[in-house]
Amino acid sequence: MSIATPKTPNLIDTVGAGYRALNRRLWVITIPAGFSFYLWLGAPLGLGALAERMQTRLAALEDFIKAPGQAEVLIERILLSDLRLVLAWLNFVPVLPPPLEASESAVGLSSMGQLLGVVVLINLLTLLLSSYFLTLLSEVVHQVHRHPRASLRYALRVALTIIGYLVALLGVGFILALPFLALSTLVILTLPQTTLLILLAWYVVIFWAYIYTGFAPEAILISRAGPLRAIYYSVNMVRHNMAGTLGLLILSYVIVSGLSIVWRQLAVNPLGLTFAILMSAYVGSGLCAARLEFYRQRWM
Repeated sequence: MSIATPKTPNLIDTVGAGYRALNRRLWVITIPAGFSFYLWLGAPLGLGALAERMQTRLAALEDFIKAPGQAEVLIERILLSDLRLVLAWLNFVPVLPPPLEASESAVGLSSMGQLLGVVVLINLLTLLLSSYFLTLLSEVVHQVHRHPRASLRYALRVALTIIGYLVALLGVGFILALPFLALSTLVILTLPQTTLLILLAWYVVIFWAYIYTGFAPEAILISRAGPLRAIYYSVNMVRHNMAGTLGLLILSYVIVSGLSIVWRQLAVNPLGLTFAILMSAYVGSGLCAARLEFYRQRWM
């Protein structure tokens, strides 16, 4: 007598399960939708007076850009960009990005101290918001029922664990990369013609490091793992499900990239912008739930 083994769900089943979980707590999309409304309707954040001080330093880029006029365009884009989403490095909430150009009503920064303070504040707020958003999604995916206050406390714990995970990831990565970084620098100084090849090799290494460790937040939420164990769980899960992992990432990228063109075409008037933000929040939240479902199915 043969023993039936559980069948691993395909990507369509996983994505469908993610959206079914989201539909059980549909109000969660108000978090990414509200964030997107703020980005589109709130005052942008620009460099302001700090841009003038940085302009002379950025002008040095002209020495590395051979095509005439490209350096000026690049510098202008950097100095006039809306920094709110650019500086939100710890944001895991899917949003509909607004135009990058900061308008004349943008809030300007006047010193490096202000810029540093804004970076800390933006990432603190987005991390807390992201942790609460992911906690709510993980509860419906993992079928865990918590009191609203318990969800808030757990979200704070998740935020602290994510910080620990990032610190551990950077620390381990720096220790492992330091000798190779020194070797790469020595090779580039000795053989300058290998610069592009070495930079490409570093890009490939960082890309695969991201692939293998990218499910650590899901491990924190579903497996309740600590920082180091979350990295281990992510690497182990991806290693045993490489085809499915790449398929999910590619599918998510195609969906988000393709629909973003549609959302921008719609966001030309208040009604179209509202529809685009709500639909973008729904699609993005469903894909976040699908990532949690993907990890949960394979971890179990």
